[in-house]
Amino acid sequence: MATLLIAGVATMLMGLLPTYATIGIWAPIALVTLRLAQGFAYGGEVAGAVLMATEHAPKERRGFYGAVIPASAPAGLLLATIAVLLVSLLDPAAFLAWGWRIPFLFSFLLVLVGLYMRAKVVETPAFAKLRDSGEGVKLPIAELFRTHTKLLLLASGVGYGFYVIFYILLVFIASYSTTELGLPAATALTGVAFGSIVTLIVAPIVGSLSDRIGRRPPIILGALLSAGFIFPFFLMIRTGQAGMVYLAFALAFFFLAIYFGAVTTYAAELFPTEVRYSAGALAGQIGAVLGGGLAPLIAALVMRAAGGAWWPVAVYVAVSLLISAACTFVLRETKGTDLDAVAAKEPVAA
Repeated sequence: MATLLIAGVATMLMGLLPTYATIGIWAPIALVTLRLAQGFAYGGEVAGAVLMATEHAPKERRGFYGAVIPASAPAGLLLATIAVLLVSLLDPAAFLAWGWRIPFLFSFLLVLVGLYMRAKVVETPAFAKLRDSGEGVKLPIAELFRTHTKLLLLASGVGYGFYVIFYILLVFIASYSTTELGLPAATALTGVAFGSIVTLIVAPIVGSLSDRIGRRPPIILGALLSAGFIFPFFLMIRTGQAGMVYLAFALAFFFLAIYFGAVTTYAAELFPTEVRYSAGALAGQIGAVLGGGLAPLIAALVMRAAGGAWWPVAVYVAVSLLISAACTFVLRETKGTDLDAVAAKEPVAA
């Protein structure tokens, strides 16, 4: 409840921020502060949502239920993209004056819906069993570092490549396509919308498939396919043709959905109940900070150092995805893991 409310209030307040012309340097300081609040809440929100889905799910359907979480991310991204496209239809002066605030303010309606739904949800059987047994730990994050440090680092590596390519597609390419290729901003936004629709469909299918073949095969396959496709992706968007750009995004998100469709469930199954929430949140955010947080900056620096050439950026993305495939390869398969086991001390790692 707290993480959802923090994220929602921070997002709404962005729509109420005074401009630089009004309060000077305090405007960007306030914006960064609100982004930090969003990120703080996001770290607990995603991990908690994954555990609520996977720990409530039947063991034989856990992959499908867990895949609902990565599927919900592109759903939100799609809504955000549509909102931006709609307000960008306003007169440019109106958009800069007040139009950009509308999506931020209306986002709070989603928070109210989320709070209502969450108030109806009971704690998971795994949590209840651990609580009633009295075998939980007082400080899970300390226990995590004491007993599962290697596993935590490997789990962070599993998601690292996803965040790199996701933020390259979402942030870097949006800037690159307009400033370097001269494409309209709406072209990349529409491409992201197409990619979001593809992910929304493919991720649950992959999650369901992982209930039969395991979590590791789709993660490794998706990471390798994404690594290989990043080079054709750049070539396709560099044609400057809108249809080719849309196809490039759709294919990139298709391969990414294969990778991402099983990752969240896999991360939940890697750790025992007493540290699962802390582990999922921390592993995800280590990968997000090192991958997603730094990816656009690293890509821009790499491209500048290469004199504007695109291929070093593609190499950086591909290597990041190969790192994730390697981390997944050295970890054990987790399909069929008993998430209700109380205080299981043995990590599921090779």
